[in-house]
Amino acid sequence: MAIWATGNIYVPLNPYQPADRIASIIEQAEIRLILFSTEKVEASAEFICTDDLKEISFDITASPDDNDTAYILFTSGSTGLPKGVPVSYGNVRSFLRNLEAMNYQLGPGSRFLQMFDLSFDLSIVSILSPFIFRGTLFSVPNNNIKYPTIYRLLEEYDIEFAILVPSVVAYLQPYFDEILLEKMKYMCLSGEAVPHALTMEWKKCCPNAEFQNLYGPTEATIYSVWYRMPENDIPSRNGIVSIGWPTLEIGTLLVDEENKILADGEKGELLLCGGQVIAGYLKNEEKNREAFVEINGKKYYRTGDICIRENELYFYLGRKDYQVKIRGFRVELSEIEHHIASFYENRRVVAMAAHDTTGNDVIVAAIEGGEDAVHELNEYLKTKMPFYMIPSEFRFINAFPLNNNGKINRKEINNIVLGHD
Repeated sequence: MAIWATGNIYVPLNPYQPADRIASIIEQAEIRLILFSTEKVEASAEFICTDDLKEISFDITASPDDNDTAYILFTSGSTGLPKGVPVSYGNVRSFLRNLEAMNYQLGPGSRFLQMFDLSFDLSIVSILSPFIFRGTLFSVPNNNIKYPTIYRLLEEYDIEFAILVPSVVAYLQPYFDEILLEKMKYMCLSGEAVPHALTMEWKKCCPNAEFQNLYGPTEATIYSVWYRMPENDIPSRNGIVSIGWPTLEIGTLLVDEENKILADGEKGELLLCGGQVIAGYLKNEEKNREAFVEINGKKYYRTGDICIRENELYFYLGRKDYQVKIRGFRVELSEIEHHIASFYENRRVVAMAAHDTTGNDVIVAAIEGGEDAVHELNEYLKTKMPFYMIPSEFRFINAFPLNNNGKINRKEINNIVLGHD
């Protein structure tokens, strides 16, 4: 909030991430000043300890234009480097107008939970909401979170508004019988596809809460499509709850591979336009050409998500490419492949998402050639990627199968490793 009050750009850094990744973010964003409390990172920028801020005067009369950048978040990039998503003050203002239109019955004294890594965009709405509604923020240091104890926090602090990733709720399933959150008013699920069965079970633990599904890529400012779930008969498709409809200042289209606009009942890629959609990626014109398209005079962002619209509701069906969500974080499988291939001096690698024995999403990597130096590979990857991107299993295949065009047959490899297409 202080950074924005001075008209500057907020770029969150996680000191627990690999040094190479942090260095790349600092370089790309041209960071000159870093605020820190207890953990510092290696950088050529100026450092200021938050304890010393009271001794420093700042100009808080800045009034940035809509086109000025408010914050930059970095998501997984296909080249092995994180890619910057600059969100403007205009994007944020559009999001806040949409948030106000959602008509939450919250006010002074309302209690909000913030449990997300600051590099995850859901942390921004979790932090902003208490200020907007004049409530109280209860923040949990991300590195101290033990997922099975989250419900104790919700109970102890009488939290009324919380956003949780479905995989976190899944961790709580063994404790559902002893969880009763009667003070919860709004339980928002976001960051991943929302399973219908899990939602119905979780609703019993929050008997007085309104449940919402919040959908949206970082490029469209936190969430841009949302669904206020009914008490019963929640619409779903393939076991996944509807993502609902666009927020007030968002436009949507479903298109085929030739950008032909599709009708209700037809599956296609979801495109977004409007006040919440960013102008483009940071210093990445090639990615901008891939990710944005003009249709009927409007600039749309390609989400890469395959959806269908039925009865005025959108339903998420899956990813168009090899991008997946792990623990709510968007992950480019190609980035994982890049780092593994570099370790093995460019062996061919195919990374894929799978379910572990508890039903949570994990990464499995298939590597061409004989099994070699798995422990060393794990240690190497820890220096290159966040923990949630490191594969939980490595499978070695002597020779990758190829398709008729001589390309790696990903479907066949997926079948070999996971036993299905």
